[in-house]
Amino acid sequence: MKSSHCVALGLLLLAQVAPAQDLLKPSEPADAPEIDAGPATELMSEPVMRAEGTIEALDRERGVVTIAHGPVPALKWPASSMEFQARREQLEGLAVGDEVRIGFQSEGDEAALVSIDKR
Repeated sequence: MKSSHCVALGLLLLAQVAPAQDLLKPSEPADAPEIDAGPATELMSEPVMRAEGTIEALDRERGVVTIAHGPVPALKWPASSMEFQARREQLEGLAVGDEVRIGFQSEGDEAALVSIDKR
């Protein structure tokens, strides 16, 4: 009888552990924000990277800005020219040739602007 109590108590304790382990699991990631329903909304890297550069092209319809930027040491990127996804309102008041400071998130070879300010 004593061993059956130990087994029952052991099973009861194990049954209590499973829900506690569920609390330690990471929650599902929040949905990525949408940038005018474009694909750059799926980027969720952290932290926000910073760079300075010059606007080379603007495509307001696609929500894309091409920026010739300086090196980004945190990503081991050399100075280059690349496209950044942007919300249309981020591009208001900007023109080709403007010098800007940008904050962006990247994943692989894609990047989306978090902020863009004229210098």
